[in-house]
Amino acid sequence: MKKIILFLLTICALFAYDIKEFVTCKEVKNLTPIKITDTFTTKDKKVYAFAYFTNIKENRLIDFVWEKEVNGQWKLYADIKLPIYSGIRWRTYSYITIRPFFVGNWRVSIVDGSNTIDSREFKIIDKNLTKNSP
Repeated sequence: MKKIILFLLTICALFAYDIKEFVTCKEVKNLTPIKITDTFTTKDKKVYAFAYFTNIKENRLIDFVWEKEVNGQWKLYADIKLPIYSGIRWRTYSYITIRPFFVGNWRVSIVDGSNTIDSREFKIIDKNLTKNSP
């Protein structure tokens, strides 16, 4: 049990913050995620990845890494570096603009240095294949 607690304390010290929320959504308004989902269509304008950090011990840069699955392998689409600042909380987001050829499986990850902190998988489907499309 002591080894587990020591391991968890080491992880907490390694990443000088907590992630309270990490979601994909269709909009961000006033630094709040709107329409949280893991399914998007080509009629949606953007895919947002929203992250809410707490207990940030020091200023640092984190990466939002966007990848698309191609033939069973993840291929890098974008790597966006964003700052988080020391303090009680920090909310930030990154997004990709959906193009008609973006149909498929995707994921976005928060990466700190060489460590993947959290990931969210989502899919983009063709608007012409969904029922009752306006």
